[in-house]
Amino acid sequence: MTQTELPTSDQEDLRLLRESARTLFERAGGSGRSRKLRDSGGGWDADMIHELAEAGVFGVTVPEENGGLGMGLAAGGVIAEEVGRVIAPEPVVVTVGLSLGLLRRLCPDHAKMEQLVGGETVLAVAWQERGPNGGPAEASCRYADGKLTGGKAWVVGASGAQGFLVVAQGDAGPVLVLAQAGADGLSVEARRQADGSAMGELSFSGTPAEQLASGDTVQDALADAVSDTTALAAAELVGLSARAFEITLEYIKTREQFDKPIGSFQVIQHRAVDLNVMCEVAQSGVREALGLMDGEADPKVRARLASRAKARAVTAAKKITRDAIQLHGAVGYTDEFDIGLYLNRALVLSAWLGDDAYHRRLWFMAREAEGAA
Repeated sequence: MTQTELPTSDQEDLRLLRESARTLFERAGGSGRSRKLRDSGGGWDADMIHELAEAGVFGVTVPEENGGLGMGLAAGGVIAEEVGRVIAPEPVVVTVGLSLGLLRRLCPDHAKMEQLVGGETVLAVAWQERGPNGGPAEASCRYADGKLTGGKAWVVGASGAQGFLVVAQGDAGPVLVLAQAGADGLSVEARRQADGSAMGELSFSGTPAEQLASGDTVQDALADAVSDTTALAAAELVGLSARAFEITLEYIKTREQFDKPIGSFQVIQHRAVDLNVMCEVAQSGVREALGLMDGEADPKVRARLASRAKARAVTAAKKITRDAIQLHGAVGYTDEFDIGLYLNRALVLSAWLGDDAYHRRLWFMAREAEGAA
């Protein structure tokens, strides 16, 4: 079910949620706050985490019986879009999609669920590993006798997290364990990205950890949580693209050349129209995918919908932000103008969890497999 097909009351709930989130972010300082945090060394604002939690942001996709709002991925997408509009550095999508996505599927009664929803803690999820050639590798991180050994790569939100949800290999198969930040034998290396944020490289050497779940259900839950997060990342890109277009539209209306605003030139108007259409199509496609995922139980179908959303959103975001830089002219490359912040964030988000080419390939492979069956 798409958002436009939702009952009127549900559509109104999403509209109010969007207004509430936008007001909260704008009151906090919008994209200017993100710039200040970047210039001060990166990271996020703990007070902002608490404000978001008080507004119910982290509990939007969590069922009511587990202390959340039970509004589904469509509501999560609304929040993600508003995060993208102000390029907020807080790990909202990671928390909603991955951290809470894993816990609510595997151990919904664990105390960390309530703490995450309430903004009392931030947990990063470590599930990927880097191979000798620098690319992804098969899982080799081990959990035995209550301790972790090995390493994990590309951990979003590692800097500043109070703990790590780690997917490792146990004696009887995959396990999900919780390792506290600062635990013995744990080291975290921050790797800076284009937008000023950092991904963490974790190394475990006999690090004590608490087992939360085990068996094939761990991999199943992880796959579903990654699908959710991929679709939410697409929504964040949609919000980012919309704001980047608005900034550019405002600029071409005021920048003058030959004593006229450049926005009065037909060639510029045509480019602006093309970008607006691309933004609207991406927004519609991502919102539709999120709505369909809410009502879909088949993990393969949900993964395909997530890939469709991410491919569409990445293509739009890269085109819109790059053209926005060109329409700003040379000043677009200076740090003084916010549009560069949006381009850098788009590049980071586009690569995270797979870019447009990767997800198009997944989508076509899934469709071919479905046709063969």
